[in-house]
Amino acid sequence: MVKSFSELRRWLSTHQRRLRAGDALPTITDIANRAGCHRDTIYALLAGDRIAGHIQHALSIVIDRVEQETAHQTKTRLLNVQISAAGPKLGFGVAARPLFVARR
Repeated sequence: MVKSFSELRRWLSTHQRRLRAGDALPTITDIANRAGCHRDTIYALLAGDRIAGHIQHALSIVIDRVEQETAHQTKTRLLNVQISAAGPKLGFGVAARPLFVARR
């Protein structure tokens, strides 16, 4: 089944966060090579651009295969803290900023 542009963007952005967290996953370049496109095409998709239909179809197939290959791997679950005017908010996933900052 061909995934929509929003599904592709959501999956790829989650995949990038997992890569940054240290999960052993194929890189964006590997995914692009497997789909038969350039990695800049994937980054353009992540930035909100549309891509050709055949690339959308190829990425959908590659994503399904990567999910099958990594189904037995443990996903990274990092605790993050977001502090705003409303107070601290705890969540799971990669934080936008580090938990600990050195004092000066």
